[in-house]
Amino acid sequence: MKIGNAKKITALLLALLLAMAALAGCGSGDNTGDDQDGQGDQQGQREQQNGETGGDTSLQDILDQGEISVAISPDYAPYEYLDLASGEVKGSDIELAKYIAKELGVTLKIEQMNFESCLAAVQSGSCDISTSCLSWTQDRAESMALSEYYNQDASHAQTVLVMKEEADHYKTAADFDGKKIAAQNGTTQWEMTTSQLTGASAEAISVIGDGIMMLLQDKVDGVALPVNVAESYTQTYDEIAIPEFMFDNEEIGNVVATKLGNDALLEKLNEIVKKAEAEGLCKQWLEEATADAQAQGLI
Repeated sequence: MKIGNAKKITALLLALLLAMAALAGCGSGDNTGDDQDGQGDQQGQREQQNGETGGDTSLQDILDQGEISVAISPDYAPYEYLDLASGEVKGSDIELAKYIAKELGVTLKIEQMNFESCLAAVQSGSCDISTSCLSWTQDRAESMALSEYYNQDASHAQTVLVMKEEADHYKTAADFDGKKIAAQNGTTQWEMTTSQLTGASAEAISVIGDGIMMLLQDKVDGVALPVNVAESYTQTYDEIAIPEFMFDNEEIGNVVATKLGNDALLEKLNEIVKKAEAEGLCKQWLEEATADAQAQGLI
């Protein structure tokens, strides 16, 4: 009986030790669970924030990285151009991009490319935004997210720059029948040329300077441009002029573009653009850039 009792006592002791070990293990598991619960709370908060914008993290990603990239085609003075002395990218649209970065509290990364590549960079998301003097069009609105208007005080008249000796001949769209007109591919001017000058043939160019040289060398009959940009070239080249003809145009300003679906970023861009317009900054930047570009002989 003593032996049996001893065995029972030993078994009870072993069971107690096993129970204590199990409780210790559970305690350890609860501590790990506490850490995981904390991480889960943080993840839950981020998911809640994302949920408010449909899971879009476009703005938060920029804030986390501390940098916003802008696609720019610097051949469009006074909006964006290269300083002749320093090679620095300047212009009113550059000032807007700097302002956006400042308002977000991040640094600005400028990516230089031709205009068509600016559109592609925004659509793919390889650049966060573009402030390259973009006009609102239905096609762009279907492939990119577009901000509220800025530069609403500026002139948005559009024309075709021609040789001065022929300027008096161009008063209507029909006067361009059979002519070859250069326009930057992907721009509003390209769309207007192909839709309104139906009797002319459109010649795609990557940069405006190429079109001007083609006009001077008699390779094209005209270059489609905004009037304020066209005026700058008439000051540089005496041989060219602005005709009476003007495109039909209902444009009322420019927009900032970002990738379609970047709702959180677009909401913030709208807030910043409205603030810049309300404070008269866009008008100020354009006036200052125009004066600087003129002083350099760029316009």
